[in-house]
Amino acid sequence: MINDNSSTSDNYSFYEQNIEPWVERNGFAHWAMALIWVFVAAVTFQVFGGILQLILIFSTAENLTDPTAIMDSLTKRPDLLMLANTVAQFTMIAGGSLIGLKLHRKVKANKSFLRLQTGENFIQQMGLTAVLFIVAFPIVLFLGWINSFVPVSDFMKQIADQSAEVIGNLLRSENGIILGFLFIGITPAICEELLFRGYMFRAFEKSTKLITTILVTSLVFSMFHLDITGLLPRMFLGGLLAYVTWTSDSLYPAMLGHLINNGGIVLAAGLNPEILESTPSPDSEMPWLLIGLSFIVTPAVLYLLKKYRSETNPKAEDV
Repeated sequence: MINDNSSTSDNYSFYEQNIEPWVERNGFAHWAMALIWVFVAAVTFQVFGGILQLILIFSTAENLTDPTAIMDSLTKRPDLLMLANTVAQFTMIAGGSLIGLKLHRKVKANKSFLRLQTGENFIQQMGLTAVLFIVAFPIVLFLGWINSFVPVSDFMKQIADQSAEVIGNLLRSENGIILGFLFIGITPAICEELLFRGYMFRAFEKSTKLITTILVTSLVFSMFHLDITGLLPRMFLGGLLAYVTWTSDSLYPAMLGHLINNGGIVLAAGLNPEILESTPSPDSEMPWLLIGLSFIVTPAVLYLLKKYRSETNPKAEDV
């Protein structure tokens, strides 16, 4: 009996196993096409999301001729802004991943390409991932503090402040924590993982080394958020997400880790809104003991993840 969760290239027809992907037939490198496609997905996401936000805001503004009334709608309806963002993520980010993989795949197996599958030691991998993103959070704080020493333009600071204001207004609204968990926790955990650890990671695996794949996908993931103030911590998180994807041979642990990180921040900010206003600065007081412990425990968890590594699912060259 064939196990759907651990199917290999032996399950594919001889024709499928020997056909060249579109990228190779047309002389492209997998990594180069992946960078281009992620850029296209990011731009279309920003444009489509912006258009949706304008449509929703204009539809609720009391006076379309009064700029003040329009700006009030922007601040008073963060739920509409986040709803537009969510729709854009599912259509342009997740949808773009499903379209882009067709350029690289060797067989008609979208789930295998994106690692939407489970393999051996899946339960252990999920449990260790949950532990990892809890014990590694002090390192995230430390990197945020390091990042605060990097000079940032007033424009970039304004963008970060506006984003924090929108999130704060959302969490203070009725059912704000639930909406925040949906818009900020669940949606990125699905859509961004499909694009970066699903599509981009697999495409890079086809033509570059593992360490290059992890570093580049993590950097692009961080830059995708257009927030220089969080470049280092997001890159670190991207590296952890890539690592658990590699060790588990599944996208689900990365989705779980992403959800724990974002969802945890939503819950913490919902209970204590001042968290959103206390951005790291060179003068911030850091929990040095927790940071030290995190630097000890996090590598131990990474070691255990590798120890329970799954190798039963199709490899990059087979999908």
